[in-house]
Amino acid sequence: MNAKDCHAPPAPSAAGGVSSRVVLLGRPNSGKSSLYNALTGGSAHVGNYPGITVDVLEGEVELPTGGRVHLYDLPGLYSLASATDPDSDEGVAARFLGRSRGEGALPLVAQIIDGTQLALGLRLTTELLGAGYPLLVVVTQADRLASHGQVLDGAALEEALGAPVVVVSARSNTAKALVLEAIAAHPQTPPEARSIDAKALAKAVLREATDAKAAQRRARERTGKIDAVLLHPLVGPFLFLTLMGGLFAAVFLVADPASTFLDFLKGKLAGVITRRFGEGLVTSFVNDGILGGAGTVLAFMPQIVLLTVAMELLEASGYLARGAFLVDRFLRLFGFSGRAFLPLLMGHACAVPAIGATRVVRDPKERLTSILVIPLMTCSARMPTYALVTSAFFAGRSVFFRAALFVGLYAAGILSGLVASLILRKTATRGKTLPLVLELPAYRLPQVRVVLRKGWLSGKRFFRDVGTTILAVSALLWVGLSVPVQPASAGGTVAERSAAAAVGKALEPVTAIAGFDWRINVGLIGSFGARELMVGTLGIIHGIEGADQDDAPLAEKLRTATKSDGTPLYSRATGLALLAFFVLACQCMSTVAAIKRETKSWKWPLFVLAYTYVAAYVVAVLVYQGARLFGLG
Repeated sequence: MNAKDCHAPPAPSAAGGVSSRVVLLGRPNSGKSSLYNALTGGSAHVGNYPGITVDVLEGEVELPTGGRVHLYDLPGLYSLASATDPDSDEGVAARFLGRSRGEGALPLVAQIIDGTQLALGLRLTTELLGAGYPLLVVVTQADRLASHGQVLDGAALEEALGAPVVVVSARSNTAKALVLEAIAAHPQTPPEARSIDAKALAKAVLREATDAKAAQRRARERTGKIDAVLLHPLVGPFLFLTLMGGLFAAVFLVADPASTFLDFLKGKLAGVITRRFGEGLVTSFVNDGILGGAGTVLAFMPQIVLLTVAMELLEASGYLARGAFLVDRFLRLFGFSGRAFLPLLMGHACAVPAIGATRVVRDPKERLTSILVIPLMTCSARMPTYALVTSAFFAGRSVFFRAALFVGLYAAGILSGLVASLILRKTATRGKTLPLVLELPAYRLPQVRVVLRKGWLSGKRFFRDVGTTILAVSALLWVGLSVPVQPASAGGTVAERSAAAAVGKALEPVTAIAGFDWRINVGLIGSFGARELMVGTLGIIHGIEGADQDDAPLAEKLRTATKSDGTPLYSRATGLALLAFFVLACQCMSTVAAIKRETKSWKWPLFVLAYTYVAAYVVAVLVYQGARLFGLG
């Protein structure tokens, strides 16, 4: 969110003295998002709040009495009194609520409680009763209670709390009307502070239906049978890893054709522009700088939306929480909890959606650590460079050797990420690790409308916050690679006379000890736009057209290139050093933009660039010099 000097937009007065602001508050997985979506009809947007790094959704709804209110959906909150980090989901919710006291009339706090977890929800209610806010208690999952053979006595709960109570099923068509009527009829006076025994009160107001025992037995047996398989100490982790791998493979199988189609449309538009305005710097800037950056943004959009939908399906079904428990013990060894597994796994496909997925991590220090190490995961964009280097310098080796080299590169990415996490948790992100606190929700069918809405919001957020940065960097890279800074009389191609070439040549004395000449340096500069651009940029430098489509001629050129004295320009040591550099360096402007978006600061993107480039350079030098000692120079 963009920081600006406001906390909430001015809202019109609501009819009947109703507060113009209603805040939805509740524990995670309480049904809050489903209810919010039902109330707003999906017409919500992300609010802008200074200092807040977690999304707060807001929307406007019309009351039955004719007035309108602003509705705010806060992140999940377990307790007002818990010592949470101010940047965590709980900290953001608590701060938002605290700030509202200084913004005119107090907002109406609508606490959402999962009826199947009533005692846990009432613990937060106890704190809200003494906080001095007008309070409305909305108990959801009435349908789930019925399936468990239970009925909630709303009147008895309302009398015990001294605050209005509404019992609904968020999936029911009547939920919206019941909640809006309760908001319109609310007296807007804070309830009297009172002490309640949450567990005893929950037991008192939950009544058994006539066929309760049979229903409860069936529900327990059904959940127990599923958990016996999914949480089995041996079978459970295997199924979880298989499901996650299969799910993400399926997502990218669907996303890739969509990305290819969008790239096709970009190519057609570029062709129209070229025919209309002819060749030239301006046309090249529009096609390669602007449309090229836009193409990068659009290529990520299907992945972002589909991965968000996949995550929401897992979360809403109740399985994601169980999967986190399965891998928690292992990840604790490296400073992570089970929640971090999903983003780290996604990082092997693409770092951009993986960084956005770190929002499932509750601990702010752990989430930041995940963001900082995800760029080290071996994403698919590294593959073209790996393939080029392997075919250029190891073409004579067996298929098994080259396969082992690829496996080693993947393993090196994972190992470097784990090592980096251990170091970071003792330095830049040091701090006490929060325990993994997760409720195992009941298995349920996700609401398609809610899931699709979150996918849409994630895509829109990516386009707004990340896409603008990608476009700007893409334009700057085009200027650096395509605008000559030396006259044509100096000789050479435009790329050889560009600002990027000048930078590459200036860096050559430093990079030579890693085996990189100015041409490789220019390739590295070009690949910052996207790692896969390394191949195309080297092709331009070496005068080979279409290298990004077929790298065989470029591989041959790299293999046979010689210096002025006839000695090989590159060696296998150079290839190994380049592979080592690519394993560690954050060569991706989209990843940098995603880190900026999630941390709301340039501090951490610059930190990632600094530590990965320093590590990549040092390791590349060691690999190159070591390989030469073993006769690979």
